[in-house]
Amino acid sequence: MKVYGLIRFLVLIFVLHGCSTESTPEKKDKVSGTWNLMNVSGGFAGVDEYFEKGKIIWEFDTKDGTLLVTNNDESGALYNGLPTGTYAYSILQGKDQDYLQLNDKEVGGIDVAKSQLVLDQNNTSSGSGADGFVLVLVK
Repeated sequence: MKVYGLIRFLVLIFVLHGCSTESTPEKKDKVSGTWNLMNVSGGFAGVDEYFEKGKIIWEFDTKDGTLLVTNNDESGALYNGLPTGTYAYSILQGKDQDYLQLNDKEVGGIDVAKSQLVLDQNNTSSGSGADGFVLVLVK
């Protein structure tokens, strides 16, 4: 009987030790990291603007839930994304689509494939639109 008690005690110790929050890896989402805005298209005026890599940088910090935008574009483009600043962000998960939310406002659907992120302002959780912009960012 003492052996079974000892085994139960050891199992309990191993289970509790294995559930430590200290070894939990940092949660990463699909947009985590640094992205360069390369193209903006669409909108009412039918824009199609290309930008040099490094001109407009979006840095998603998963740990803090912040997006730091550095916008150094001086091309006079009709629309070049977000102005320089820090934004609170989150990812809204839909049934078949994820959506980017900035400062508690939904911005559009996101699609991440390998090293490309597409933000489609025409695709929202409440339906689709026609005059939003589509932003293409690369790592």
